[in-house]
Amino acid sequence: MGSIRRRLLLSSLLVLAVFLGATAVALDRAYRDSAENALRARLKTDIYALLSAAELRRGTLELPQDLPESRLEVPGSGRYAEVSARDGKVLWRSPSSVGLNLPFVRGLAPGRESWTRVRADGETLLAYSFGVGWEVQGGAAQQFTFSTAARLDELAAEIGQFETTLMLWLGGAAGLLLLTQMLIVRWGLRPLRQVADDLRVIERGERDDLAGRYPAELLPLTDGLNALLRHERAQLLRQRNALADLAHSIKTPLAVLRNAAADVSPAQQRLLTDAVDAIDASLAYQARRAAASGRTAFTAAVGVAQVAARIMAGLDKVYADKGVAAELDDPHGVQFAGDAGDLYELLGCLLDNAYKWCERQVWLSVQPTGDDGIAPRNLELTLEDDGPGVPPPLREAVLERGARADRRVAGQGIGLAVVRDIAIAYGGSLDIDDSPRLGGARVTVRLPAG
Repeated sequence: MGSIRRRLLLSSLLVLAVFLGATAVALDRAYRDSAENALRARLKTDIYALLSAAELRRGTLELPQDLPESRLEVPGSGRYAEVSARDGKVLWRSPSSVGLNLPFVRGLAPGRESWTRVRADGETLLAYSFGVGWEVQGGAAQQFTFSTAARLDELAAEIGQFETTLMLWLGGAAGLLLLTQMLIVRWGLRPLRQVADDLRVIERGERDDLAGRYPAELLPLTDGLNALLRHERAQLLRQRNALADLAHSIKTPLAVLRNAAADVSPAQQRLLTDAVDAIDASLAYQARRAAASGRTAFTAAVGVAQVAARIMAGLDKVYADKGVAAELDDPHGVQFAGDAGDLYELLGCLLDNAYKWCERQVWLSVQPTGDDGIAPRNLELTLEDDGPGVPPPLREAVLERGARADRRVAGQGIGLAVVRDIAIAYGGSLDIDDSPRLGGARVTVRLPAG
Protein backbone atom coordinates (compact mmCIF):
# COMPACT_ATOMS: atom_id res chain seq x y z
CA MET A 1 0.00 0.00 0.00
CA GLY A 2 2.65 2.45 1.00
CA SER A 3 4.59 1.71 -2.12
CA ILE A 4 1.56 2.29 -4.37
CA ARG A 5 0.75 5.52 -2.53
CA ARG A 6 4.31 6.75 -2.89
CA ARG A 7 4.38 5.93 -6.61
CA LEU A 8 1.09 7.71 -7.21
CA LEU A 9 2.11 10.76 -5.20
CA LEU A 10 5.53 10.94 -6.86
CA SER A 11 3.91 10.60 -10.29
CA SER A 12 1.40 13.31 -9.41
CA LEU A 13 4.18 15.53 -8.09
CA LEU A 14 6.19 15.04 -11.28
CA VAL A 15 3.20 15.79 -13.53
CA LEU A 16 2.29 18.78 -11.36
CA ALA A 17 5.85 20.13 -11.48
CA VAL A 18 6.03 19.75 -15.27
CA PHE A 19 2.60 21.30 -15.79
CA LEU A 20 3.10 24.23 -13.43
CA GLY A 21 6.64 24.75 -14.73
CA ALA A 22 5.38 24.93 -18.30
CA THR A 23 2.56 27.21 -17.17
CA ALA A 24 4.99 29.51 -15.39
CA VAL A 25 7.26 29.71 -18.45
CA ALA A 26 4.32 30.38 -20.76
CA LEU A 27 2.83 33.08 -18.50
CA ASP A 28 6.21 34.71 -17.96
CA ARG A 29 6.91 34.79 -21.67
CA ALA A 30 3.44 36.15 -22.39
CA TYR A 31 3.79 38.86 -19.72
CA ARG A 32 7.27 39.83 -20.97
CA ASP A 33 5.96 40.20 -24.51
CA SER A 34 2.90 42.08 -23.28
CA ALA A 35 4.97 44.44 -21.09
CA GLU A 36 7.43 45.18 -23.87
CA ASN A 37 4.63 45.75 -26.38
CA ALA A 38 2.99 48.13 -23.89
CA LEU A 39 6.29 50.03 -23.57
CA ARG A 40 6.61 50.22 -27.34
CA ALA A 41 3.06 51.53 -27.55
CA ARG A 42 3.87 54.23 -24.95
CA LEU A 43 6.97 55.30 -26.92
CA LYS A 44 4.89 55.56 -30.09
CA THR A 45 2.33 57.58 -28.17
CA ASP A 46 5.10 59.95 -27.06
CA ILE A 47 6.12 60.42 -30.72
CA TYR A 48 2.54 61.17 -31.76
CA ALA A 49 2.14 63.57 -28.84
CA LEU A 50 5.33 65.41 -29.86
CA LEU A 51 4.16 65.59 -33.48
CA SER A 52 0.85 67.05 -32.42
CA ALA A 53 2.55 69.66 -30.23
CA ALA A 54 5.32 70.60 -32.69
CA GLU A 55 5.03 73.63 -35.02
CA LEU A 56 7.14 74.64 -38.02
CA ARG A 57 7.55 78.43 -38.13
CA ARG A 58 9.58 80.10 -40.84
CA GLY A 59 11.44 76.86 -41.46
CA THR A 60 12.20 76.26 -37.79
CA LEU A 61 10.67 73.40 -35.82
CA GLU A 62 9.42 74.48 -32.41
CA LEU A 63 8.07 72.48 -29.44
CA PRO A 64 6.21 73.97 -26.47
CA GLN A 65 7.66 74.33 -22.98
CA ASP A 66 4.90 72.18 -21.49
CA LEU A 67 5.36 68.77 -23.07
CA PRO A 68 2.51 66.25 -23.35
CA GLU A 69 4.53 63.65 -21.38
CA SER A 70 5.53 65.10 -18.02
CA ARG A 71 8.43 62.69 -17.54
CA LEU A 72 10.18 64.24 -20.55
CA GLU A 73 10.55 67.41 -18.50
CA VAL A 74 12.29 65.81 -15.48
CA PRO A 75 16.06 65.18 -15.81
CA GLY A 76 17.03 61.54 -15.27
CA SER A 77 13.40 60.39 -15.29
CA GLY A 78 14.14 57.51 -17.64
CA ARG A 79 12.05 58.83 -20.52
CA TYR A 80 13.87 60.78 -23.22
CA ALA A 81 13.04 62.40 -26.57
CA GLU A 82 14.88 64.08 -29.45
CA VAL A 83 14.19 65.64 -32.84
CA SER A 84 16.88 65.67 -35.51
CA ALA A 85 17.08 67.05 -39.05
CA ARG A 86 17.59 65.14 -42.25
CA ASP A 87 21.36 65.57 -42.01
CA GLY A 88 21.41 64.21 -38.44
CA LYS A 89 21.71 67.56 -36.71
CA VAL A 90 19.91 67.59 -33.38
CA LEU A 91 17.24 70.25 -33.41
CA TRP A 92 15.65 69.60 -30.02
CA ARG A 93 16.16 67.46 -26.90
CA SER A 94 13.81 66.91 -24.02
CA PRO A 95 14.84 68.46 -20.68
CA SER A 96 15.05 64.91 -19.23
CA SER A 97 18.02 64.08 -21.51
CA VAL A 98 20.22 66.95 -20.36
CA GLY A 99 23.80 65.73 -20.00
CA LEU A 100 23.15 62.46 -21.83
CA ASN A 101 24.56 61.47 -25.19
CA LEU A 102 21.78 59.33 -26.63
CA PRO A 103 22.78 57.43 -29.81
CA PHE A 104 19.42 57.66 -31.56
CA VAL A 105 18.97 56.60 -35.17
CA ARG A 106 18.79 59.75 -37.30
CA GLY A 107 18.11 60.67 -40.94
CA LEU A 108 15.17 58.29 -41.42
CA ALA A 109 13.06 58.75 -44.56
CA PRO A 110 9.44 59.79 -44.01
CA GLY A 111 7.29 56.88 -42.78
CA ARG A 112 10.29 54.74 -41.80
CA GLU A 113 10.76 53.61 -38.19
CA SER A 114 13.50 51.97 -36.17
CA TRP A 115 13.60 50.06 -32.87
CA THR A 116 16.97 49.70 -31.15
CA ARG A 117 18.45 48.94 -27.74
CA VAL A 118 21.09 51.50 -26.86
CA ARG A 119 23.44 52.19 -23.93
CA ALA A 120 23.76 55.64 -22.38
CA ASP A 121 25.71 56.38 -19.19
CA GLY A 122 25.48 52.74 -18.07
CA GLU A 123 21.76 52.43 -18.79
CA THR A 124 20.12 50.18 -21.35
CA LEU A 125 17.36 51.93 -23.27
CA LEU A 126 14.71 50.86 -25.71
CA ALA A 127 14.72 53.55 -28.43
CA TYR A 128 12.16 54.29 -31.13
CA SER A 129 12.80 56.58 -34.10
CA PHE A 130 10.26 57.67 -36.73
CA GLY A 131 10.88 59.60 -39.96
CA VAL A 132 8.56 62.54 -40.69
CA GLY A 133 8.13 64.61 -43.86
CA TRP A 134 6.80 68.16 -43.18
CA GLU A 135 5.12 69.91 -46.07
CA VAL A 136 5.76 73.65 -46.21
CA GLN A 137 3.48 75.91 -48.22
CA GLY A 138 5.34 77.44 -51.11
CA GLY A 139 8.55 75.60 -50.31
CA ALA A 140 10.23 72.20 -50.32
CA ALA A 141 9.18 69.58 -47.81
CA GLN A 142 11.45 69.14 -44.79
CA GLN A 143 12.39 65.85 -43.17
CA PHE A 144 12.77 65.21 -39.46
CA THR A 145 13.40 62.19 -37.24
CA PHE A 146 11.47 62.05 -33.98
CA SER A 147 12.99 59.70 -31.38
CA THR A 148 11.97 58.58 -27.89
CA ALA A 149 13.56 56.16 -25.42
CA ALA A 150 12.78 54.52 -22.07
CA ARG A 151 14.94 52.76 -19.52
CA LEU A 152 14.61 48.95 -19.58
CA ASP A 153 15.37 48.55 -15.87
CA GLU A 154 11.84 49.75 -15.14
CA LEU A 155 10.52 47.06 -17.47
CA ALA A 156 12.75 44.48 -15.76
CA ALA A 157 11.50 45.57 -12.33
CA GLU A 158 7.92 45.29 -13.49
CA ILE A 159 8.57 41.82 -14.91
CA GLY A 160 10.39 40.79 -11.71
CA GLN A 161 7.45 41.85 -9.57
CA PHE A 162 5.12 39.89 -11.82
CA GLU A 163 7.33 36.80 -11.58
CA THR A 164 7.39 37.02 -7.78
CA THR A 165 3.61 37.26 -7.65
CA LEU A 166 3.32 34.47 -10.20
CA MET A 167 5.57 32.15 -8.19
CA LEU A 168 3.61 32.83 -5.02
CA TRP A 169 0.31 32.04 -6.67
CA LEU A 170 1.62 29.00 -8.51
CA GLY A 171 3.29 27.74 -5.32
CA GLY A 172 0.02 28.09 -3.44
CA ALA A 173 -1.83 26.37 -6.28
CA ALA A 174 0.76 23.58 -6.31
CA GLY A 175 0.36 23.01 -2.57
CA LEU A 176 -3.42 22.99 -2.86
CA LEU A 177 -3.35 20.63 -5.85
CA LEU A 178 -0.89 18.32 -4.11
CA LEU A 179 -3.05 18.20 -1.00
CA THR A 180 -6.08 17.50 -3.17
CA GLN A 181 -4.17 14.76 -4.98
CA MET A 182 -3.16 13.18 -1.67
CA LEU A 183 -6.78 13.13 -0.56
CA ILE A 184 -7.84 11.66 -3.92
CA VAL A 185 -5.15 8.96 -3.70
CA ARG A 186 -6.13 8.14 -0.13
CA TRP A 187 -9.78 7.94 -1.10
CA GLY A 188 -8.99 5.90 -4.21
CA LEU A 189 -6.85 3.38 -2.28
CA ARG A 190 -9.36 3.01 0.51
CA PRO A 191 -10.80 -0.25 -0.93
CA LEU A 192 -7.29 -1.75 -0.97
CA ARG A 193 -6.82 -0.76 2.67
CA GLN A 194 -10.14 -2.43 3.41
CA VAL A 195 -8.93 -5.64 1.75
CA ALA A 196 -5.71 -5.48 3.81
CA ASP A 197 -7.71 -4.96 7.03
CA ASP A 198 -10.00 -7.87 6.18
CA LEU A 199 -7.00 -10.10 5.51
CA ARG A 200 -5.60 -9.24 8.94
CA VAL A 201 -8.96 -10.25 10.45
CA ILE A 202 -8.66 -13.59 8.62
CA GLU A 203 -5.08 -13.98 9.87
CA ARG A 204 -6.32 -13.60 13.44
CA GLY A 205 -8.78 -16.40 12.79
CA GLU A 206 -11.83 -14.19 13.33
CA ARG A 207 -13.27 -14.83 9.87
CA ASP A 208 -12.89 -17.44 7.13
CA ASP A 209 -13.06 -15.32 3.98
CA LEU A 210 -13.27 -11.82 2.52
CA ALA A 211 -16.89 -10.79 2.91
CA GLY A 212 -16.73 -7.00 2.54
CA ARG A 213 -18.29 -4.85 -0.18
CA TYR A 214 -15.56 -4.08 -2.70
CA PRO A 215 -15.50 -2.12 -5.98
CA ALA A 216 -15.97 -4.05 -9.20
CA GLU A 217 -12.29 -3.60 -10.06
CA LEU A 218 -11.25 -5.53 -6.94
CA LEU A 219 -13.78 -8.35 -7.20
CA PRO A 220 -11.48 -10.59 -9.32
CA LEU A 221 -8.79 -10.19 -6.64
CA THR A 222 -11.05 -10.82 -3.63
CA ASP A 223 -12.87 -13.70 -5.34
CA GLY A 224 -9.52 -15.27 -6.20
CA LEU A 225 -8.28 -14.92 -2.63
CA ASN A 226 -11.48 -16.48 -1.29
CA ALA A 227 -11.14 -19.38 -3.72
CA LEU A 228 -7.51 -19.83 -2.65
CA LEU A 229 -8.47 -19.85 1.03
CA ARG A 230 -11.22 -22.41 0.46
CA HIS A 231 -8.89 -24.58 -1.60
CA GLU A 232 -6.15 -24.44 1.06
CA ARG A 233 -8.53 -25.45 3.84
CA ALA A 234 -10.05 -28.24 1.76
CA GLN A 235 -6.65 -29.53 0.69
CA LEU A 236 -5.35 -29.61 4.27
CA LEU A 237 -8.48 -31.37 5.47
CA ARG A 238 -8.21 -33.98 2.68
CA GLN A 239 -4.57 -34.67 3.53
CA ARG A 240 -5.25 -35.12 7.22
CA ASN A 241 -8.29 -37.29 6.56
CA ALA A 242 -6.33 -39.44 4.13
CA LEU A 243 -3.57 -39.99 6.67
CA ALA A 244 -6.07 -40.79 9.39
CA ASP A 245 -7.76 -43.33 7.11
CA LEU A 246 -4.40 -44.85 6.22
CA ALA A 247 -3.38 -45.18 9.85
CA HIS A 248 -6.70 -46.76 10.75
CA SER A 249 -6.55 -49.24 7.87
CA ILE A 250 -3.03 -50.42 8.78
CA LYS A 251 -3.68 -50.88 12.50
CA THR A 252 -5.62 -54.08 12.03
CA PRO A 253 -3.02 -55.85 9.80
CA LEU A 254 -0.29 -54.82 12.24
CA ALA A 255 -2.25 -56.29 15.14
CA VAL A 256 -2.66 -59.54 13.22
CA LEU A 257 1.07 -59.67 12.58
CA ARG A 258 1.84 -59.08 16.26
CA ASN A 259 -0.46 -61.95 17.27
CA ALA A 260 1.00 -64.22 14.61
CA ALA A 261 4.49 -63.58 15.96
CA ALA A 262 3.61 -65.56 19.08
CA ASP A 263 3.37 -68.80 17.04
CA VAL A 264 6.81 -68.72 15.41
CA SER A 265 10.34 -69.43 16.63
CA PRO A 266 12.04 -66.91 18.92
CA ALA A 267 14.40 -65.73 16.16
CA GLN A 268 11.57 -65.26 13.68
CA GLN A 269 9.43 -63.71 16.40
CA ARG A 270 12.12 -61.09 17.14
CA LEU A 271 12.57 -60.37 13.42
CA LEU A 272 8.82 -60.06 12.87
CA THR A 273 8.33 -57.88 15.97
CA ASP A 274 11.13 -55.51 14.90
CA ALA A 275 9.59 -55.19 11.44
CA VAL A 276 6.12 -54.46 12.87
CA ASP A 277 7.59 -51.89 15.30
CA ALA A 278 9.46 -50.19 12.45
CA ILE A 279 6.27 -49.97 10.36
CA ASP A 280 4.32 -48.66 13.34
CA ALA A 281 6.99 -46.05 14.16
CA SER A 282 7.22 -44.93 10.53
CA LEU A 283 3.45 -44.60 10.29
CA ALA A 284 3.27 -42.57 13.51
CA TYR A 285 6.13 -40.34 12.40
CA GLN A 286 4.63 -39.60 9.01
CA ALA A 287 1.20 -38.94 10.53
CA ARG A 288 2.62 -36.47 13.02
CA ARG A 289 4.80 -34.83 10.39
CA ALA A 290 1.84 -34.33 8.04
CA ALA A 291 -0.28 -33.01 10.90
CA ALA A 292 2.26 -30.20 11.33
CA SER A 293 0.73 -27.75 8.87
CA GLY A 294 3.61 -25.29 9.11
CA ARG A 295 3.45 -21.53 8.76
CA THR A 296 0.16 -20.18 7.48
CA ALA A 297 -1.03 -16.58 7.33
CA PHE A 298 -4.63 -17.43 8.16
CA THR A 299 -4.54 -18.71 11.73
CA ALA A 300 -5.04 -16.95 15.03
CA ALA A 301 -2.06 -16.49 17.34
CA VAL A 302 -1.91 -18.98 20.23
CA GLY A 303 -0.72 -18.28 23.76
CA VAL A 304 2.26 -20.56 24.45
CA ALA A 305 1.83 -20.59 28.24
CA GLN A 306 -1.79 -21.77 28.06
CA VAL A 307 -0.92 -24.72 25.82
CA ALA A 308 2.14 -25.66 27.89
CA ALA A 309 0.15 -25.52 31.14
CA ARG A 310 -2.49 -27.93 29.78
CA ILE A 311 0.12 -30.39 28.59
CA MET A 312 2.01 -30.22 31.88
CA ALA A 313 -1.21 -30.84 33.82
CA GLY A 314 -1.81 -34.01 31.80
CA LEU A 315 1.79 -35.24 32.11
CA ASP A 316 1.73 -34.66 35.88
CA LYS A 317 -0.98 -37.31 36.05
CA VAL A 318 0.76 -39.70 33.67
CA TYR A 319 4.07 -39.48 35.57
CA ALA A 320 2.53 -39.05 39.01
CA ASP A 321 4.74 -41.82 40.42
CA LYS A 322 7.89 -39.79 39.65
CA GLY A 323 6.58 -36.66 41.38
CA VAL A 324 8.02 -34.36 38.69
CA ALA A 325 8.42 -30.71 39.75
CA ALA A 326 7.75 -28.84 36.49
CA GLU A 327 8.14 -25.05 36.27
CA LEU A 328 6.89 -22.75 33.50
CA ASP A 329 8.49 -19.33 32.97
CA ASP A 330 6.62 -17.04 30.52
CA PRO A 331 6.72 -13.46 31.92
CA HIS A 332 5.82 -11.82 28.59
CA GLY A 333 2.81 -13.90 27.59
CA VAL A 334 4.34 -14.72 24.18
CA GLN A 335 2.02 -15.63 21.30
CA PHE A 336 2.76 -18.23 18.63
CA ALA A 337 1.85 -17.28 15.03
CA GLY A 338 0.88 -20.69 13.74
CA ASP A 339 -1.49 -23.62 13.94
CA ALA A 340 -2.57 -24.52 17.47
CA GLY A 341 -2.27 -28.23 16.65
CA ASP A 342 1.36 -27.75 15.68
CA LEU A 343 2.10 -26.03 18.97
CA TYR A 344 0.37 -28.81 20.93
CA GLU A 345 2.34 -31.45 19.02
CA LEU A 346 5.64 -29.63 19.49
CA LEU A 347 5.25 -28.93 23.21
CA GLY A 348 3.74 -32.35 23.82
CA CYS A 349 6.73 -34.15 22.30
CA LEU A 350 9.25 -31.92 24.12
CA LEU A 351 7.61 -32.12 27.54
CA ASP A 352 6.86 -35.84 27.29
CA ASN A 353 10.52 -36.43 26.44
CA ALA A 354 11.64 -34.27 29.40
CA TYR A 355 9.23 -35.94 31.86
CA LYS A 356 10.37 -39.34 30.64
CA TRP A 357 14.11 -38.70 31.10
CA CYS A 358 14.22 -36.36 34.09
CA GLU A 359 14.88 -37.37 37.66
CA ARG A 360 12.50 -34.93 39.33
CA GLN A 361 12.84 -31.45 37.72
CA VAL A 362 11.71 -29.91 34.43
CA TRP A 363 11.93 -26.21 33.56
CA LEU A 364 10.34 -24.59 30.48
CA SER A 365 11.17 -20.98 29.54
CA VAL A 366 9.35 -18.96 26.85
CA GLN A 367 11.06 -15.73 25.79
CA PRO A 368 10.51 -13.24 22.93
CA THR A 369 13.54 -12.42 20.76
CA GLY A 370 14.34 -9.98 17.95
CA ASP A 371 12.10 -7.19 19.29
CA ASP A 372 11.71 -4.44 16.63
CA GLY A 373 10.20 -1.94 19.09
CA ILE A 374 6.62 -2.89 18.24
CA ALA A 375 6.37 -6.66 18.64
CA PRO A 376 8.81 -9.59 18.98
CA ARG A 377 9.70 -11.24 15.71
CA ASN A 378 10.57 -14.65 17.21
CA LEU A 379 10.05 -16.76 20.32
CA GLU A 380 12.50 -19.09 22.01
CA LEU A 381 11.40 -22.22 23.89
CA THR A 382 14.05 -23.56 26.29
CA LEU A 383 13.33 -26.90 27.99
CA GLU A 384 15.75 -28.23 30.63
CA ASP A 385 15.70 -31.29 32.90
CA ASP A 386 17.88 -32.93 35.51
CA GLY A 387 18.17 -36.24 33.68
CA PRO A 388 21.27 -37.90 32.23
CA GLY A 389 21.39 -35.49 29.28
CA VAL A 390 22.38 -36.30 25.69
CA PRO A 391 26.08 -36.93 24.99
CA PRO A 392 27.49 -34.73 22.20
CA PRO A 393 28.07 -37.67 19.81
CA LEU A 394 24.38 -38.61 20.01
CA ARG A 395 22.82 -35.15 19.69
CA GLU A 396 22.42 -35.30 15.93
CA ALA A 397 21.45 -38.95 15.97
CA VAL A 398 18.50 -38.50 18.37
CA LEU A 399 16.94 -36.08 15.89
CA GLU A 400 16.65 -38.83 13.32
CA ARG A 401 13.42 -40.75 13.01
CA GLY A 402 13.41 -43.90 15.13
CA ALA A 403 16.62 -43.03 17.00
CA ARG A 404 16.72 -43.29 20.81
CA ALA A 405 19.48 -42.46 23.24
CA ASP A 406 18.62 -45.46 25.44
CA ARG A 407 16.78 -48.50 24.07
CA ARG A 408 15.77 -49.52 27.55
CA VAL A 409 13.34 -46.60 27.78
CA ALA A 410 10.01 -47.21 26.06
CA GLY A 411 9.21 -45.17 23.00
CA GLN A 412 9.37 -45.05 19.23
CA GLY A 413 12.14 -42.45 18.92
CA ILE A 414 10.14 -40.00 16.82
CA GLY A 415 9.39 -37.20 19.32
CA LEU A 416 12.40 -34.93 18.73
CA ALA A 417 12.31 -35.68 15.00
CA VAL A 418 8.72 -34.40 14.86
CA VAL A 419 9.70 -31.32 16.89
CA ARG A 420 12.54 -30.55 14.49
CA ASP A 421 10.27 -31.00 11.45
CA ILE A 422 7.67 -28.62 12.91
CA ALA A 423 10.33 -26.03 13.73
CA ILE A 424 11.80 -26.25 10.23
CA ALA A 425 8.32 -25.99 8.68
CA TYR A 426 7.98 -22.61 10.40
CA GLY A 427 11.46 -21.46 9.46
CA GLY A 428 12.80 -22.14 12.96
CA SER A 429 15.47 -24.39 14.45
CA LEU A 430 16.19 -26.90 17.22
CA ASP A 431 19.41 -27.28 19.23
CA ILE A 432 20.45 -29.71 21.98
CA ASP A 433 23.15 -29.06 24.58
CA ASP A 434 23.76 -29.33 28.33
CA SER A 435 21.56 -27.62 30.89
CA PRO A 436 23.49 -25.13 33.04
CA ARG A 437 20.51 -24.82 35.39
CA LEU A 438 19.59 -28.48 36.11
CA GLY A 439 22.55 -30.42 34.75
CA GLY A 440 20.65 -32.59 32.27
CA ALA A 441 19.68 -31.87 28.67
CA ARG A 442 18.68 -28.50 27.30
CA VAL A 443 16.57 -28.33 24.14
CA THR A 444 16.16 -24.90 22.50
CA VAL A 445 13.50 -24.32 19.83
CA ARG A 446 13.21 -21.02 17.94
CA LEU A 447 9.95 -20.14 16.22
CA PRO A 448 8.21 -17.03 14.82
CA ALA A 449 6.22 -15.09 17.42
CA GLY A 450 2.76 -13.64 16.93
